[in-house]
Amino acid sequence: MEQKLTGLIDERSEEIFKLLQDLVRIETTNPYSGDANPAGEKPGQEYLLPILEEMGAEIDMFDCPDDIYERTDVIGPMNRNFKDRPNLVGTWDFGGDGPTVIVNGHMDTVGIDTYDGEPLSASIVDDRMLGRGTSDCKGGITAGISAIRGLLAVAGNLSGKLIFQSVVDEECNGSGAGTLACIEAGYTGDVAVFVDGKDDTITIGCNGCLTAGVDVEGLAGHAARGTGVNAIEKGLIIQEAIYEFKRDREAQRPEARLNLGVFRGGTHPAVVPAEARLEMNMVYELDEAQASREQTGIWGGVVVRQEYEKYLRAAEQEDQWLREHPCKITWIKDLVPFSEDEDQPLVREMSDAFESITGQRPEVDRMVAWTDACWPSAYAQIPTILYGPGASDAPHSDNEYIDLGALIRCIKVLGVFLLRQLR
Repeated sequence: MEQKLTGLIDERSEEIFKLLQDLVRIETTNPYSGDANPAGEKPGQEYLLPILEEMGAEIDMFDCPDDIYERTDVIGPMNRNFKDRPNLVGTWDFGGDGPTVIVNGHMDTVGIDTYDGEPLSASIVDDRMLGRGTSDCKGGITAGISAIRGLLAVAGNLSGKLIFQSVVDEECNGSGAGTLACIEAGYTGDVAVFVDGKDDTITIGCNGCLTAGVDVEGLAGHAARGTGVNAIEKGLIIQEAIYEFKRDREAQRPEARLNLGVFRGGTHPAVVPAEARLEMNMVYELDEAQASREQTGIWGGVVVRQEYEKYLRAAEQEDQWLREHPCKITWIKDLVPFSEDEDQPLVREMSDAFESITGQRPEVDRMVAWTDACWPSAYAQIPTILYGPGASDAPHSDNEYIDLGALIRCIKVLGVFLLRQLR
């Protein structure tokens, strides 16, 4: 039956490529991408809905609750608008006592306004498809749907339940609201495979991610008269404190990088600015989340956040104005790390499926950056991995692409894995 499945996938390769082309040509840019007129995820979900219905899925399409972060005790970006940005879930309930398997991918992409070329072309050049979302993550969505479609075509008497999730708000400072909303809606399972993976690798963990804003107060005045207190100048003091924290931290943890990405202030060259704002993003590691849990009972970046704030408060004490007018530190997001055991059944079974297709064992690693795959693992205690067809050098780039051979190979591996899980 496995040979029949993989043979069918080869036969349907042109149909699979057409599915991906259609998805790439539908703009689903995250509304917070910075683009002038981002489309949001809904057009892509509406395209997939009849496909899943035709495959016999029970459909659920729903927006994330406005308070999804509050109800899950997650520090995520405030005032995010989820209206008309639906998650799409398709469920196949086969009955029996088999496992419930989740396949998850995100529909949103980063922006296209500054893309160098045709972001929605989906043109094929030298066995690569080009365009925004090909690797991140419409190639993965295509792989998931195509593997399920092949499975349903060749296999009878399946046991268990299969849940396909196309979610929103993973990109552009998004914090996995779509995946969290699926969990909150009851779409949980025994194992989860996120198809937002890269380079034939099984990814079993990620680092955490913290983002903070700092608002610095000044006093408006007339530049020619020398009145006021320049908030940008005071912000430079805070900037140096952030850089000192960065130097000390990265000396101990070279992979836990910090980036000061925003520094803005002022309204006019002739006006002494009354305010300035800085925003930074930093990686934190698994043991730091564990230390936070041991000290506070919370899995996340609490200890790192406290250390960061100490550096800034110490710098304020060296300046009279800042002592009397301390800056306001706001934690925009705290996205937790996760780690799965390399020897657990889920990893071993996906590795076995990969070997049956390629004749080789796959690489197994943990990613430096963050992924919304953390939520089923760390929040819902569901064994979770990432495995998908993307190219690691392609996401967010101006020449985003996917290797079509890697796409077909991934679909075969996913198909065999799902067949073995649900047979």
